[in-house]
Amino acid sequence: MRKRRATRPLLRWLRMGAAVFVAWLAAWLIWLVGDPAAAVRDLLEWADSAQLATSLLAAELGFREQGEGLSGWDRLVLAQSSLLGGTLPSRQPAAEPSDSPPPESQDPAELDPDGEEDGGDLPTTTTAPEGIIAKTMVAGTSAKYVTAENVSIYNHTDYALDIPALLANAPSLPAEGEGPKILIYHSHATEAYTMDGTDVYEESDSYRTLNTEQNMVRVGEEMAAVFEAAGIGVIHDTTLYDYPSYNNAYVRSVEGVAAALKEYPSIVLLLDVHRDALVANDGTIYKVVSGSVDNCAQVMMVLGSDASGQVHPNWKVNLSLAVEIQNALTQKWATLARPIVLRTSRFNQHLSTGTILVEVGTHGNTLQEAITAGRLYARTVAELMTQS
Repeated sequence: MRKRRATRPLLRWLRMGAAVFVAWLAAWLIWLVGDPAAAVRDLLEWADSAQLATSLLAAELGFREQGEGLSGWDRLVLAQSSLLGGTLPSRQPAAEPSDSPPPESQDPAELDPDGEEDGGDLPTTTTAPEGIIAKTMVAGTSAKYVTAENVSIYNHTDYALDIPALLANAPSLPAEGEGPKILIYHSHATEAYTMDGTDVYEESDSYRTLNTEQNMVRVGEEMAAVFEAAGIGVIHDTTLYDYPSYNNAYVRSVEGVAAALKEYPSIVLLLDVHRDALVANDGTIYKVVSGSVDNCAQVMMVLGSDASGQVHPNWKVNLSLAVEIQNALTQKWATLARPIVLRTSRFNQHLSTGTILVEVGTHGNTLQEAITAGRLYARTVAELMTQS
């Protein structure tokens, strides 16, 4: 209570000073414009806009104007006021079809891999836009990150994760034996990249195309070629599960995957190959690039879990496999891979062990950058399989 009474004189003097300042400003405006009514109207509009209140609070709390450099406490103070809350700049501007903001202001792994049925609205373009910002995404300092053994996981669940234990329990993926070992498919096959050079396509929707030389099918073909060159049998499902409707793409792809597993029981690795998409509220487009390889996007593995209550007995095995792949990728190219993301959804990964969703670049990357990343990812996995 003593502290509270001691601050009252200061606040009283602050209010008196503000009143004197406003009165002086009003007199100055009247003298300047020669129109008392207009001057008073402008002054009232200025005061009602919360700029005056914000300036006064800024002076009292000691932060810069417009909320720059606010501490968490100061931001909390402002956020509680309907008058002042609107003056706060967004610390984390919203991103594209996801629940997360762009790279600079957000932990990288929170840049959502496509939500299960979240198509999002991306700006339409027919030429390569200028001003795309390149970012190399690495693990942040959030407590949600778990990092060890060259591996980082951004954990959206409440499960405790032990990376060394996961790495020790990674499943073996034999490359030898009868029948194909890998299934590559695309729940969102029509996803495409920024047009560049000769990589031009007719859009079926924003940053999507039915042209399989320009969408995710092309990236899958490049990855399949790497596996086949290593002597590993591959089935590449080129079905456009997200066309003509983007909604329920996972419902349709799960049927295709189940059919493939029934026809080819030899399959031990299933890769659902996508691309991410990052765009800020102001329209700024982001692409993710490896700092270790020229002309190369980053890849991000997305793993599902049973945290939402859905049956998913395979999630720990799948996560262990992703940890092993991430460890191998990082040893070869330090920043080729973004942190692994562990989500509460299943992404159809409950059908089999050895199932991973792989995001190759973002819509801001070029197709050639994505191809480079996809081939390096496939090369690393092929080496793990042939060496096991």
